[in-house]
Amino acid sequence: MILIDNRNTTNPYFNLAIEEFLIRNLEVGHEDYLFLYINAPCIVLGKNQSIYKEVNFEYLRNGRLQLARRITGGGTVYHDGGNLNFSIISKFEESKINNYKYFNQPVIDVLGRAGVEAGMDGRNNIICQGKKISGSAQFTNRKNIISHGTLLFNANLDVLRSCLKANDFKVETRAVSSVNSSVMNLNETTNRFAAIHSLQDFLTRQLNVNSIHQFSETDWAAIEKLAEEKFKSFAWIYGRSPLTKIEKNDLVIEIEDGLIVSVSGRGEDYSNLKGVQFEYQSIKKALENYPIADDLLARAF
Repeated sequence: MILIDNRNTTNPYFNLAIEEFLIRNLEVGHEDYLFLYINAPCIVLGKNQSIYKEVNFEYLRNGRLQLARRITGGGTVYHDGGNLNFSIISKFEESKINNYKYFNQPVIDVLGRAGVEAGMDGRNNIICQGKKISGSAQFTNRKNIISHGTLLFNANLDVLRSCLKANDFKVETRAVSSVNSSVMNLNETTNRFAAIHSLQDFLTRQLNVNSIHQFSETDWAAIEKLAEEKFKSFAWIYGRSPLTKIEKNDLVIEIEDGLIVSVSGRGEDYSNLKGVQFEYQSIKKALENYPIADDLLARAF
């Protein structure tokens, strides 16, 4: 395998941009590429998910975590310094589509050498002792294919559960929904690794990395542009959310492309909210002179 050097960035937007850049630009031969990275604390949605269905509004309102969206499908996940993300980029072949065993089995085999008895379940997760230690998702442009996962090493599982906890209101959407699973950290099953970087180094050695791919300054500038213009944008993070309807008490809010389509309830006129970004600070600004602002925000969020 060939290891991708991401210059040790923990910026989730950069790392997501690196994945897309590799898929679209890498000339993959007979050797697969391995990308291992750790993100700063963040919530990462699947490409086709509604942020309003997947993320607890306490975290949206307070901006306590960075929000991101990846190019692959699957469910919403939590990343922090205790989560080792692995991506394998391979030359496209029809036989590799949804063939998660091809991509995950080498990682499972390496974990086995460290004394971790892991396997795959029916949803292509990597599991240990019946609990999920990594989810999986794929994307292909029929030139290359990427399959990636999220190895929980010593992640803060309390924050994971809190930020992805269901909200106390009804949400209707045709978006892909996450499937709840019991999770655990790898350090609960082995004391082989003193820290997450020890696991990262072990995977690198055991997966037979024989060279390192380093980005040119031109490529790095293109990745930086992709991170800023796409992956950090409201249009990508919020706007990709399909039509979503939120109902709480007597308040009904419809959102599409991240923008408010309509708000109704209590006989109030909310027409000036149409077209406003459904994001806390945007709504707060739009309601500065509204007497019901605090009430609406409290009930909406």
